[in-house]
Amino acid sequence: DPRTYPQGQLANNKMYKAVSAFFEKSSPSAIMKLATILFVAASAVPAASGFAQLPLRPTALSTTTARAQTERAEFEFSFEIPKKGIADVGTAEVRLPPVLENSELVVVRYDLPFGLSAEPDAASGQVVVTKDGANGEKVGDILRQTTYWRGREPGLFDVSKNADNFDLVVQALVTNDLSVADEIVLVFERPL
Repeated sequence: DPRTYPQGQLANNKMYKAVSAFFEKSSPSAIMKLATILFVAASAVPAASGFAQLPLRPTALSTTTARAQTERAEFEFSFEIPKKGIADVGTAEVRLPPVLENSELVVVRYDLPFGLSAEPDAASGQVVVTKDGANGEKVGDILRQTTYWRGREPGLFDVSKNADNFDLVVQALVTNDLSVADEIVLVFERPL
């Protein structure tokens, strides 16, 4: 049951509105090109420069591979972004194409520090849970997204798109530390 939550300050941001409009009207290949350009640009800018992440709403980028595997509707969900102390970041609204033909999404929150048993699976090409977790993930769940931090700016890291580079996935996971947040959010796709 997708719901829209007030974005507060984020919804009034001109950049947010422009980026949201782009994502709603653009093809997946145009979005991927923009994401690649932004990733390369962000990598070249030192963290001290104040580089701001794109707003969280349009971060779930679909790929042609995911669309070719299934004609199902995208998952739509939202969650409160983890915060540190009184710093309120807001709500992430996410659209995520499924990679499985019959599945559901499971959104899990852990207090930091946390443990996760998952590894790359050669058969599926995804990062898969290998041991049931205390907060709801189960063996066979696919890790699709995680919150990550670049300095004090939060974002969503697309694990499925980067599953072939497990070191990068681990780097994204460990950016969730007590210096920036009290919790981590993990998004899993569970086969039914």
